Amino acid sequence: MGNKNIGISVVCPTYNSEVYIEKTLGSLLSQNDNPDEIIFSDDGSVDDTISILKKYKYHFEKKGVSVKIIINSHTGPGAARNKGIDKSSYPWIAFLDSDDIWYNNKIFVVKKNILENPSLNCFLHWENFIKINGEKVELRHGEFLSKSNYSVQKQLYKANYFSTSALVCKKSLIEESGGFDISLPNAQDYDLWLKMAPKIKLLIIKEFLGEYVQQKNSISVRPYVQRIFSELRLAIRHRKKGSVYLFYYKLFR
Repeated sequence: MGNKNIGISVVCPTYNSEVYIEKTLGSLLSQNDNPDEIIFSDDGSVDDTISILKKYKYHFEKKGVSVKIIINSHTGPGAARNKGIDKSSYPWIAFLDSDDIWYNNKIFVVKKNILENPSLNCFLHWENFIKINGEKVELRHGEFLSKSNYSVQKQLYKANYFSTSALVCKKSLIEESGGFDISLPNAQDYDLWLKMAPKIKLLIIKEFLGEYVQQKNSISVRPYVQRIFSELRLAIRHRKKGSVYLFYYKLFR
C-alpha cells in the first residue's frame, strides 16, 4: 500500500533496552507490509541499545524502510516520543515501545482500515498482555463501549482504555494537542489521549495485532501510591471532559 496519504512513521522510544529490543526489532522486520519510516528516539541509554539499533538499521534499509536514530539526554519517554514525532515525515504516527511486539500483519491491517475509513483520525487495536510470569491475558481495548451512548472523551476520562503500542493516529492530532507533557512524572500518555479526546474520531480494530510485554520497570508494576497520585492529578486537570459524577468517581474510587 504505497499511498503517501496513509504513510506511517513508527516512533519507538528506547532506554537501556538491550535485553529485549531485538524481539521488538524482529517484529518490525517481519511485517508483511512495511512501515514507511521508523524513528528510534533514545533516552540516554548507557548500555548497548544504540549499537543494536545501528546494526539493525542496515536490515531495515535493505527492505526499503527509512530509519532515523535520535540520541537524546535522559529526560524520559515522553520527551523521546516528542523528538521522534517532530522528526517524522509521514501523516500517521504509530507508537511502539521498545519491549512490545507487533504481529506481522499489524501495518497491513491498520493501513487497510485507514483506507476504508478516510474520515477517521485514530485507530486502536486489541493486543495480548504478557505478564512477567509469562501468563497471557487478552486486552480487548474498548470492548465495553456502548455505541448508543458513545463518547470517546467521557469514556477516556472514566478510564484509560488506550494502549500506546496499539494506537495509530494522525500526526496533526498530536501536534494540535501539544504532544506529551514532560513535566508529568508518569501517565504522560494518558494525559495526551485526554488532550486529544475532543478531536478524536476513533475506530477500534477488533483484532489482536500485538503484545504488550510487562517488564520489571513497567508502569503496571510501579508503586500503587505513585500511580494513584498521577490518576488524581489528571482527574483534576481534565475534569471538564467528564461529568461531575465522573469527577467524584475518579477522586474517591
